[in-house]
Amino acid sequence: MAVADKRTSLVRAADTLFHHTGFEHTSIADIAAAAKVPVGNVYYYFKTRTDLVKAVTEHRLAGVEARRAEWDSLASPRDRLLAYVDSFEKHTEDMTAHGCPVGSLCLEANKQGGDAAKEASAVFRSSLEWMRIQFRAMGFPDKVARAHAARLLGARQGSVLLSNTFKDPTYIRLEIARLKGWLGKLPPAGERKKS
Repeated sequence: MAVADKRTSLVRAADTLFHHTGFEHTSIADIAAAAKVPVGNVYYYFKTRTDLVKAVTEHRLAGVEARRAEWDSLASPRDRLLAYVDSFEKHTEDMTAHGCPVGSLCLEANKQGGDAAKEASAVFRSSLEWMRIQFRAMGFPDKVARAHAARLLGARQGSVLLSNTFKDPTYIRLEIARLKGWLGKLPPAGERKKS
């Protein structure tokens, strides 16, 4: 296995295990076994657990940014936000079983604090900023755009938490429908009162 392939295998294995087992309950040996790489190789690529969290976060962020590149080709910011909401459906069963991969890593890393917590939050920070930009492009003032972005991300995370807690995907599916209705009813920029 080539050097880049070993590192990639370790990051993918850590990503899956962090999501399915949890950051705290995933050992370096677990990651090495899942990647089919000797344990010593993990330390060659990642000196600390924070380095591993950073690599997993970068991997997740790259996936999110690839999806956003597709959405950014859509004609309107409303369509981009609706595509974001539509994307929840694809992961409903996995998130019902294991929770949100980003949210759960953030929760666990925040308990440790320090650099691991900062690294883990990068995907949410990036997502909030992308949503803020979409709401700004719809004509909302920055303060309102930030509030709408937080509402959208918070609604998603809340529905995932409920679905995971009760092992019932209905909460995610209801939230998808509610968010699509909310986004669809937001008035076009020309109809909005300026503030």
